[in-house]
Amino acid sequence: MNIESAILPIKINELVSIISTRKRLNTVDAMGYLYSSVFYNRLHDTQSKWWYLSGINLYHELEKEKHKQHLTDSQLEKERMFYIFCVEKYSELTAIPASEVLVMFQKYDVFNFTTKNYDVLHSQGEEYILNEIAVFLKNQIKLRK
Repeated sequence: MNIESAILPIKINELVSIISTRKRLNTVDAMGYLYSSVFYNRLHDTQSKWWYLSGINLYHELEKEKHKQHLTDSQLEKERMFYIFCVEKYSELTAIPASEVLVMFQKYDVFNFTTKNYDVLHSQGEEYILNEIAVFLKNQIKLRK
């Protein structure tokens, strides 16, 4: 048995205890919180030697990952709301049913366009956004003919 496999369960136990206390979770939920993270897999990396850190430092590293994941989820929520806004407003503007707008947006990569240009588009007014989408669609349709 190498040192890593002897220390790792002890560190995991300490980390689960800290998670349980800080997050007010029972042991099984605290284990799930840890085991569902990418950080858990990094604990097994023999090159990084994460197990040399204290339990509280390991907890802080885990929380950094979870915080980044939360920000990512939040950004995805914003983009999803923006997609819905674009489909609904384009549907209103063109009198094309939203289900058909969705198919058209998928076919001509409008969602990819809005994702790449999200920072600029989402801060503009409705008319500007819809005009940009209409111009993009027009160009895509021309390119594919």
